[in-house]
Amino acid sequence: TTGRVDYTEKRIDYERYGIPEYWRFDATGGDYHDVALAGDMLVDGRYEAIDIEWEGAGFCWGYSEELGLYVCWDAGKLRWHDPRTGIYLRTFDDEADRADRAEERAERESARADRAEAELRRLRERLERLGDDE
Repeated sequence: TTGRVDYTEKRIDYERYGIPEYWRFDATGGDYHDVALAGDMLVDGRYEAIDIEWEGAGFCWGYSEELGLYVCWDAGKLRWHDPRTGIYLRTFDDEADRADRAEERAERESARADRAEAELRRLRERLERLGDDE
């Protein structure tokens, strides 16, 4: 709801406050802000636009001098790429997905352990019965 304010009034305020970089991200691809991804760098007290490179319709990026990272718009998701390591930093969604997968694995392992314990009890009972029969 503040899209227009973000790229007009806030940009002017942040420039005046001396914020070194100001990035704007719009998951909708530009419906709420002026563009999907935009960045400004403070140069001699004035914001200058950071170059944004587009690769097809679903991916664009710009380099943040302040972060030392590429800021990326990837099909509506905000991502950061570290050029030194060549990998993307994990996002909250990445970590949540990873936690969900780990929980699912733990549940499967717990169920497997429960089945193994039940089978062990069954075999012990059978051995006891066999011993009683002798």
